[in-house]
Amino acid sequence: MGYEDMGDVDRIIDQTLTLLRKQSVDGYEICSAESSHFEVESKDGKVDTLQASRSWGMAIRILNRGRIGFSYTTSPDVSSSGRSSKSLERLIGDAVSSAEVTTSDPCFDFTPALEKEPPILAIFDPNLMQVSEKRKIEFARELEEAARSVDPERIKKVRKASYQEAVSRTTLINSNGLRFSYDATFASASAMAIAEEFGESEMGWEFDFSHFIDQIDVKKIGKEAGRRALSRLGGKRISSGTYPVILENHIASEFLSLLAYAFLSEQVQKGKSVLKDKKGTIFFSPILSIVDDGLFEIGSAAAPVDGEGMPTQRTPVVVKGEILGYLYDRFWANRENLGSGTSRVSSTGNSQRHSLKAPPSLGTSNFFIESGESSLASLVQCLNHGVLIEEVMGIHTVDPISGDFSLGCSGQWIEKGERAYPVKSIAMAGNLYQLFQKVAEVGSDFRFFGKIGSPCLLIESLEISGN
Repeated sequence: MGYEDMGDVDRIIDQTLTLLRKQSVDGYEICSAESSHFEVESKDGKVDTLQASRSWGMAIRILNRGRIGFSYTTSPDVSSSGRSSKSLERLIGDAVSSAEVTTSDPCFDFTPALEKEPPILAIFDPNLMQVSEKRKIEFARELEEAARSVDPERIKKVRKASYQEAVSRTTLINSNGLRFSYDATFASASAMAIAEEFGESEMGWEFDFSHFIDQIDVKKIGKEAGRRALSRLGGKRISSGTYPVILENHIASEFLSLLAYAFLSEQVQKGKSVLKDKKGTIFFSPILSIVDDGLFEIGSAAAPVDGEGMPTQRTPVVVKGEILGYLYDRFWANRENLGSGTSRVSSTGNSQRHSLKAPPSLGTSNFFIESGESSLASLVQCLNHGVLIEEVMGIHTVDPISGDFSLGCSGQWIEKGERAYPVKSIAMAGNLYQLFQKVAEVGSDFRFFGKIGSPCLLIESLEISGN
């Protein structure tokens, strides 16, 4: 479906509802998502990539006798006469048929109608679509120029300087009376600079994103990418040992993304989370507080409702080291209530749709560590010796269940409160859960990296392998 035909979306939904109401099923749900995307990449001052796309899709879930059926489409054949098309009939038929072969479970249900309108979030920028394509192309060029400008002699290449944006509308409807739509915009820019000196080559990468285009500072992003590349030149190895370590905010966020897995009630109930039976205990550092908040507008996952239409909310999961609870969608809340007697839990608004090609599932929204009061500079100054970790390789290989890790990394050696020189070809080893138990200071430079956010963290000790 072309974007110029988006006026047909309401008609497609109405046709689908008409067909669904004729089915002998216990309930149904429709999720419709339409979006437009734009991306431009600059290389050597010229446009290297320019892409614009528009898409639409619709997913259907059927509930019948405790069984869930699912189907989706991205290209329905819509009749110009307004009559339902054969493709919609097949779509619904596939969902009904798939429900017949799935296992019945009393925990399946659909969201009730909203009792009140969710809050209006500042996640849509009406000015985004008014900015010309020519100006957006200039954003990419300015990114590249800014990265080179840091040091034209040593910044030899800018491998990637890109600007991207998306405009979307999501609609959720079900047989319980839920009908809700919301719009969102998203703009981002990134640059990767290559610094070379004495036969050595190092990369530096930086990015930023916002729901609002005027909050993207492409020159700042480009210069930071160049600065990072330069700061890594002349790296040395250090002696193996156990040192205090500062994790830059983006590194702390990567480790936090792994930790998030343990707070999903699905993993807790399946016995795959270290945090099972830890509710009410001080399990992490007493200066650490962690929150999941779908209403936090500066995070990329901000939305008024979750993937199945439940209102999103702020859910503290750790306060001063104490485990307060876990994250739920409707299914896993129902599953816990089924076997818990008098104790009752509710969905925390954590149903996520990563794609229309799959049913919604439990996940985090904006998941983050609350900011502290110490700047990165002050944390560096307080170390007699230690390592500032700026890059970690292979973090996706860490087993989130055991938490054990051994990862290649690089950064800066800290000596008497100052950055002495870059370090590279080293490795860090430890355990994910123990790492968050050893947090000695929480920085003030909080930042979101997509839907995961963190300030820098000072870890009291970590095993480093070098010479």
